[in-house]
Amino acid sequence: MSSVTTAEQLSQRAQDVNILTEHQAQSAWSELGTRNVDLDTFAQVLVRKGLVTNYQLERLKKGQRTGFFYGKYKVLYGVGSGTFARVYRAVDNESGDVFAVKVLRASVAAEPGQTDLFRREGELGMTLKHPNIVPIHEVYSKGGVHYMVMDFVEGRNLRELYKVRKKFAPIEAANIIADVVAGLNGAFQVGVTHRDLKMSNVLVSSDGRAMLVDFGLAALEEEVADGEAANARAIDYAGLERATGMRKDDTRSDIFFAGCMLYQMVSGRPPLSETRDRMQRLQKSRYQEIPPLGSIAPEVPAPLVMAISKAIEFDPARRYQTPAEMFADLKLAIKRAESGAEAKKQDRAVGSEGLGPDGEPRKLMIVESSIKRQDVLRELFKRNGYRVLVTGDPERALDRFRSDPATAEIVVFCTGELGQSALEMFNHFGEETATRDLPAVLLLDEAQKSWKPHAAVADHRRCLAMPIKLRELREAVVLSRTAKATAT
Repeated sequence: MSSVTTAEQLSQRAQDVNILTEHQAQSAWSELGTRNVDLDTFAQVLVRKGLVTNYQLERLKKGQRTGFFYGKYKVLYGVGSGTFARVYRAVDNESGDVFAVKVLRASVAAEPGQTDLFRREGELGMTLKHPNIVPIHEVYSKGGVHYMVMDFVEGRNLRELYKVRKKFAPIEAANIIADVVAGLNGAFQVGVTHRDLKMSNVLVSSDGRAMLVDFGLAALEEEVADGEAANARAIDYAGLERATGMRKDDTRSDIFFAGCMLYQMVSGRPPLSETRDRMQRLQKSRYQEIPPLGSIAPEVPAPLVMAISKAIEFDPARRYQTPAEMFADLKLAIKRAESGAEAKKQDRAVGSEGLGPDGEPRKLMIVESSIKRQDVLRELFKRNGYRVLVTGDPERALDRFRSDPATAEIVVFCTGELGQSALEMFNHFGEETATRDLPAVLLLDEAQKSWKPHAAVADHRRCLAMPIKLRELREAVVLSRTAKATAT
């Protein structure tokens, strides 16, 4: 492989590898008016006329004869490089259309089984047809050459955008992740999970649409043993699934990591503790101890906080069960924020809902053990003018009222993680002398709807069952309080 040192050698080498036709070469010489020019002068003309790219030029100068074509696709330049493959912008020599060509690295292809995985990943991708999934059109795997051809998306991957932006406006971030979740749902409909969901596998086009790439078949096949894995996200999936007892192809793992991406985009920090140590990445506590979003990004609208919190619930049964469920909630949160209705309601509420006749905030107690749910409810009622007290212990709540009947003017009980104890304490509050006249609301999780007949309700004691809108919870609080005021 001899390097090119003269203009004549460059012209001939470009024609030998079919980058340049004889007619194109002649047009460059004609523009110069002579062949007595140095290599760089001739190269500049070729690049300026669009006959070769800088990527092609560098390979030609080094005397390389391969890597210019993959099948009928002529490589223009590289657009991405990872551990396993390189991605190029290429043009179809027959149609002139532009595509992305993903080429398996030779070092990886030499490893047993890797070429089969690459081919199967491509074939899997060819079955996925959805506006938010980058389509794969062709897979080639023969001899030492292995590549797949997909649409070229004009834009950048989400990881690159995040590095520049550091933090996204909540609505913009939610729209991007809604696209991601829509793509996940398209795959879910045909029985496919992503298995490698991370920012670098989300492409954001120049018109703002997000599209998924690289469905992680390799991660799906891989057993993560003794902390070994191909990439950090594969370890994250394995750690989550080990900690929660989930199977590998459960779509709720993808939902968890979609929520993680949205959390990071709106807060500017990842929800999972960052570490290079593989065994630490597998620790159960890493997935349980995610800081409440509202405490680090209080500006995020409450409906969006609730959607993110549900997506990253540690218990899979408490997460969204399908991508379609998460998509619907995200679109609803986006709609509320875009219309400005949520902000207007909050502004009106400060004057009449959360403030007492003396202009001071009314005291509201939340009985809830889930830190994430505490965070969402605290933010909701604080924005509406209340002074919010929180406890995770129903017995402790009753003790406080026994000591001081003016502890709060209304109590909201949540049965989510507290379960039967919250229902029992709600009823006990209705019997205890110190609290029986206290306005109260019992919020049952969706799976606990059957408990509703067992709740001791009255005009000032109300029971709601999920799913409900945040507005409905606020209305129940107001109705309970006003019913008590009317009775007295």
